[in-house]
Amino acid sequence: MIPGNFRYIFFDADDTLWRNEEFFRAAEDRFAELLSSFAGKEHVKETLAEKQEENIPVFGYGSKTFLLSMLDTAEQICGGKFDDSIYRKTKGIVSGLAYHELELMDGVEDVLQQLYPKYTLAVTTKGDLIEQLSKFNRSGLGKYFHHVEVMPVKSEEDYLAMARKLDILPEEILMVGNAVKSDIAPVIAIGGTAIHVPYQVTWHHEMMEMPCSDRIFEIKSIKNLPELLL
Repeated sequence: MIPGNFRYIFFDADDTLWRNEEFFRAAEDRFAELLSSFAGKEHVKETLAEKQEENIPVFGYGSKTFLLSMLDTAEQICGGKFDDSIYRKTKGIVSGLAYHELELMDGVEDVLQQLYPKYTLAVTTKGDLIEQLSKFNRSGLGKYFHHVEVMPVKSEEDYLAMARKLDILPEEILMVGNAVKSDIAPVIAIGGTAIHVPYQVTWHHEMMEMPCSDRIFEIKSIKNLPELLL
C-alpha cells in the first residue's frame, strides 16, 4: 500500500488509459514513405521531429500541430516540387490519425471499477482541447471520473493550477502516467506522489531521466495498480 492521504488520483490519458503514440509513429512512417522520392525516410523523420520542436511552443500539442509540422517538413524537403497531391495525402494521414478507433489499455476499465468506490479520479491530459475531449468521450470511461483537465503543457504550474481548481494540496495528488517528463517529474516537483506505468513506445519529446524520489513508484502494467492502492 502506498503511504499518503490522497484526495485525488490523476490519470494521464494517452498511452496510460488508451493507446496513442504507436498511431503517431505509424502516421510518421506513412509520411516518410510519401516523401521517399525526395529524401531518405530517416532524414524525413529527423526533419519532422525538428519542425515539431519548433511548432509545439507556439501551437501546442496534438494532431493539428503534427499536420503543420508535416507540411513544414514537406516544404523544406520538396521545395518547389511541393504540390497539391502531397498536401492532400498529408492531410489524409493526419485525419486518419485524429479519428482512428480508440483502443483502451488492457484491463483499464476493470482497474477503474475497483478504484472508483474508494478514490476520486480525474483525467489530466494535454493537447488540442477538442481532440482530447473527443477521445475521452469515445473511451466510455466518463462515468469513473469526477473531472477532466486538458492542460497546455502539463508543467508544474499546470498541476498547481489544477490543484487550486479542485481545492486540494499538492501532497494530496497521486498521479498515474507513462511519461516521465509530463506525468512524473512535475508532480514530484510540487510535492505529489507518482506511479510510473511504462509504455512500449515513448515519444522522444517526453524522454528524460527519472527524478530521484521515494514518492515515485513503478508498475509493469496498469492492471497492477489495485495492488498498490487497495
